[in-house]
Amino acid sequence: MINLKTILPLILIAMSVTCIQAQDVVNMLSCNDYEVITFNDKTIEQINATNAEHENLQYLFGNYSSVDELGENRSRAFNYGDNRIGFTYDVQTLVTRITIVNDEWSVVIQDNSIKVGDSLASLEESFGDELIIGESQYVSYSFVAFGCPGKDTGINLELDPITNTVRKIVYFVSP
Repeated sequence: MINLKTILPLILIAMSVTCIQAQDVVNMLSCNDYEVITFNDKTIEQINATNAEHENLQYLFGNYSSVDELGENRSRAFNYGDNRIGFTYDVQTLVTRITIVNDEWSVVIQDNSIKVGDSLASLEESFGDELIIGESQYVSYSFVAFGCPGKDTGINLELDPITNTVRKIVYFVSP
């Protein structure tokens, strides 16, 4: 029988390897650069300041097409056509996911505007030779991910494997 003294180091080693592998596929930005990333010209700080209130979000982004209230999950999602902004609320209301699936909204990272439909070549031109293109055994597409040290959030640009273009942009908070 394996005892706790044996299992704990194995778990820590596995977690360390996973973290190291995750860092290998993330384009790390300075936290200052990360904080000023905009989604449809709005920062996460500005979006969080709405507290997921209908009027505040409408003032910031214009009319939404629908709202999904998920009381059991304490979350609310505002749909802007196919694009979506999701919040969770409990002690504090925070944006937990932004999903952009069309070219109506852009994301600006380090003064580089990115939209759904942009080519991988244009991303490489904007961000240079150091741009990391990630792959995972868990998904059937390549991606470009951005993060900042110490943050539990990220931005993922999902690439279409056939056209080599951005097909989805997602901001997320890791659980």
